[in-house]
Amino acid sequence: MSDPNKEFDGIKQGENPLPVWWKWVFLGSVVFGILYPIYFHGFSDWGTSEYYSAQVKEYTEQFPNKNISIQSEDGSNPLRNNPSAITTGQTTFQTYCVACHGPTGEGLVGPNLMDKEWLHGNTDQQLYENVMIGIPFERTKLGRGPMPSHEMSLGSEKVYQVLAWLASKNPEIKASK
Repeated sequence: MSDPNKEFDGIKQGENPLPVWWKWVFLGSVVFGILYPIYFHGFSDWGTSEYYSAQVKEYTEQFPNKNISIQSEDGSNPLRNNPSAITTGQTTFQTYCVACHGPTGEGLVGPNLMDKEWLHGNTDQQLYENVMIGIPFERTKLGRGPMPSHEMSLGSEKVYQVLAWLASKNPEIKASK
């Protein structure tokens, strides 16, 4: 038989039982933890799939699809030479693109956008596709980093505005083929 008042490292240990209220709280928590999910998923009217669908519907009403194509028939940028689009495009460039392409577009991790050399095409349509879809690491050239897709982060209008600003700064960007 072991000593109920065992001592270890100067700490005396007694064989005291847990209080009765503590045992009831523990038992109640276990019962609640079993019954609540059964009730919630089996008998409750509030379902997660319906709630999710309602949230998606509310979001799409509040933020309509911003990737509606506003491209012209020949593939050129419809916002080219639009002064307000160029100003907004510069602001968007300074916010999203400066980390990779530098503050003036002359390249850091990403390629230089102000020179005559274009690695992935220099027409409005090619640039639009490169920015919207992105350029994976496998397609990068000259040791440059990959281009992330901006289809969901910027949307068509902002991409066209950035491309209008770039076209105003670099005459090598052609409207169409």
